[in-house]
Amino acid sequence: MQKKTLRRFAITAVAAPALAFGAPALASADAYYEQESSGASSHGAFHHSLEAFAGDKGTWFEESWSFAGEDGSYYSETESGAG
Repeated sequence: MQKKTLRRFAITAVAAPALAFGAPALASADAYYEQESSGASSHGAFHHSLEAFAGDKGTWFEESWSFAGEDGSYYSETESGAG
């Protein structure tokens, strides 16, 4: 075999196990997302919040919003989780 072929084989022999065992570990990393927004005008005010988490120990989602204006005020909250 040529040196170039042997070098490619050696690199592949080292890289393949690292990719095979490393990729699932990266895929199982925890993820978190959070977003908030608020606003006000002459017609009223609002606030919105969203949080989500997914990881090895379960998942969780929470969303809430509120609004206050001339016609009254409103509030809603949703929570869900598993794990």
